[in-house]
Amino acid sequence: MSIEQTYKDIKSLKIQGASNISDSAIKEIKILVKNSTAKKPHLLTEEIESSIERLKSARPTEPETENYLNYINYFSKRVVTQKISELKKEIIKEINNIEEQKEKSTLLIIKNAQKLIKGNQKIFTHCHSTTVMEILKFAHRSKNIRVNNTETRPLFQGRITAKELSEAKIPVEHYTDTAARIAIKDSDIILIGADSIIHNKVYNKIGSEMISIIAKNEKVPVYICASLMKFTNHREEVENRHPNEVWKDAPKGIHINNPAFEKINFKYIKGIICEKGILKPKQFVKEARKMLKKFSL
Repeated sequence: MSIEQTYKDIKSLKIQGASNISDSAIKEIKILVKNSTAKKPHLLTEEIESSIERLKSARPTEPETENYLNYINYFSKRVVTQKISELKKEIIKEINNIEEQKEKSTLLIIKNAQKLIKGNQKIFTHCHSTTVMEILKFAHRSKNIRVNNTETRPLFQGRITAKELSEAKIPVEHYTDTAARIAIKDSDIILIGADSIIHNKVYNKIGSEMISIIAKNEKVPVYICASLMKFTNHREEVENRHPNEVWKDAPKGIHINNPAFEKINFKYIKGIICEKGILKPKQFVKEARKMLKKFSL
């Protein structure tokens, strides 16, 4: 792979899921550092910064990737050395630490989620979240769970979820997006991921707020499964993707809207499952800000 190929794969959704995107981006920067032919430290840091900006631009709505890459950029500029070999060594060591910490955070989220999952529960999920999938697979080891999930038009990421659940021998019932209310009424709890979280809202795949509003009416609790690194201080723009994803060769005169994400108000969310436990949304924001301040982000 290369920086440019990874950029294209993220942009085209060949690589999807916030955790997978950040994993791929971090890995590419590590490879770049190892293989760089830069002769002086400042040339390497310039190369890193340029590559980071390129990778970040592939999916501007992915703060987990942005936060990790920004930290790598920040760290690389703070290493005091005139030796290119020493700079490479320090940056790679820190990236290894980041990857290890990222893995630990995921394991903590999976562990914390188990406190909510009971035997014989029906769990509803939407789209495809790597974190949610790991939570469900772990729960399946000791609990008799079943899953309801939606197809997630127009790119059908929900089918990826359903297929993965089936391969893990987890009973799954697959619904069209417009049948979400029926699926939710037949569920005990809702677990969905997050693309990003701001001070008062969660951004996730289109359909997520509709699901959360229905869940509130049906008294089914909604939990977001997300790392603290999903938090961002800046307001996110909702990406509108190509109309052909919805209707290829549509008749003239039809304007097609294809928003990829939507915002979920905190009032529809029971809690956010993260590294620090199962937190109320405002508590999550407080913890995330504290952590990012430590990273000088």
